Amino acid sequence: MFYIISFFFGASVGSFVQVVSTRLNVASIIKTRSKCLSCGEALRITDLFPIFSYLFLRGKCRYCKSHYGISALVIESIYGLVFVLLYHFFLSGQVSYALAVIWLIYYTLLFITLGVMALYDRSHSYIPVSYLFGYLVLTLAILVKSYISDPSWLIILAPIVIASPFLVLWIVSRKNLGFGDIVLFFGVGAFFGIAQGMAVFLISIWVGAIFGAIKYFLTEKSKRKNMTMPFVPFIVFAFLFVLFTDIDIFSIASFFA
Repeated sequence: MFYIISFFFGASVGSFVQVVSTRLNVASIIKTRSKCLSCGEALRITDLFPIFSYLFLRGKCRYCKSHYGISALVIESIYGLVFVLLYHFFLSGQVSYALAVIWLIYYTLLFITLGVMALYDRSHSYIPVSYLFGYLVLTLAILVKSYISDPSWLIILAPIVIASPFLVLWIVSRKNLGFGDIVLFFGVGAFFGIAQGMAVFLISIWVGAIFGAIKYFLTEKSKRKNMTMPFVPFIVFAFLFVLFTDIDIFSIASFFA
């Protein structure tokens, strides 16, 4: 039962993330009602149920029958799966319901922040500063918690160590890479520490390189010179992958050894 609840709670969060990333710097997130982008008709509450509404309406507007695209269904499903994994690996084993609720609130805020940054970067090649700041606050909170439990200089240095390679890439590439990505890796180090933070760094680079190569060969030769690819979605993917698999740089090294 809790797995089902987790899935649909996560799907609802995913739907909210899409609304925020679409309306950010364009329209009010709270005051403005959701509407069809083709005909402008305001959507009913029954049109906004995550996954169910999309399947029932077959991905079309109730009024003008224009297609919404499958991205909404994909993102809601991904968020549903993420929250199922969150419940399985983190929430179900908590010693009390109160502690589980606290962690649920924390990870919900973190996943909303990560999702908005990834979707906004995908659409605009830009990371919203307010969400980047919120991400730093959330990840530094974990650093403080870790340092209280184990007051080691490695914990304090981890954000700098993880962000440094990308800072070098940013300088070498003559600032063609986004500085916001450096801040994201700073937060990765704060959240995971050095060993797992390096795993996030490597996985995001590898996955980004694979998708970049595929996009390059699928793009017409005349358009390849101006081809760009947002990197935040790959950082977020690597962040979640390491979070739920618990791998680190040593396990990756042993796999290739």
